[in-house]
Amino acid sequence: MRNHNAMLELIATDLVSQNVEATGDECKPNYSNKDFMNAVIIFQTALMDKMWDNMDFDGMLAKERMEMCESCWLELRNLIHTYTGLDVHKFEQFL
Repeated sequence: MRNHNAMLELIATDLVSQNVEATGDECKPNYSNKDFMNAVIIFQTALMDKMWDNMDFDGMLAKERMEMCESCWLELRNLIHTYTGLDVHKFEQFL
C-alpha cells in the first residue's frame, strides 16, 4: 500500500505555516463536508496502521483485532458526531 509520506508532509507543513502566519480568523480553512470526510479517511488509515502495530506487539488474535477495530471506529464515529453533528454513516452528507 502506498503511504503518501511526501504529500502528507507537504500538507501538514503548509497547515502549520498558515496557522503560524495567520492573524485573526484567516487560519479557518472552511472545509466542505467532503473535505472533512477526506481528512477522516486519512486519519482513520493512519490510526488503523498504528493500531495494527500495537496489536502485533500485544500478539492479539484475529477476533480480538476485529473487536478492537470495531470499538475504535464506533468511538471515532461518536467523537465526530458529538463535535461536528455529522454522522459518517450518512454518506449523502459528504457528497
